[in-house]
Amino acid sequence: MTTTPISLTAQVQDNGSTAWALAGELDLDTAMRIEPQLMSATSRRGGDVVVDLAGLTFCDTAGAELFLRLQRRCATDGGRLSLRRVPHRTGRVLRVLGVDRVVRCTSA
Repeated sequence: MTTTPISLTAQVQDNGSTAWALAGELDLDTAMRIEPQLMSATSRRGGDVVVDLAGLTFCDTAGAELFLRLQRRCATDGGRLSLRRVPHRTGRVLRVLGVDRVVRCTSA
């Protein structure tokens, strides 16, 4: 059995905040693998969360649902999820599913 490649890394920003970078393929398997890390980071931070998707090569409905769950988690702390550097294909998936109406998305 092969495992779909995904990586989640923290990036410290100039203002001292942390952004998360996703790279690889975001599908049912990988979403389940990274969700605990993202949720844990969100609960520790509270408020706004930024996820950089520039390295994302694939995203399906499981990835879109993960972003919606993460947005709900942020909202309970009075914050918001922002997806930045969203690749074109991933952006299309998020638009078709309406995720971009709930989550702030900016293009690559």
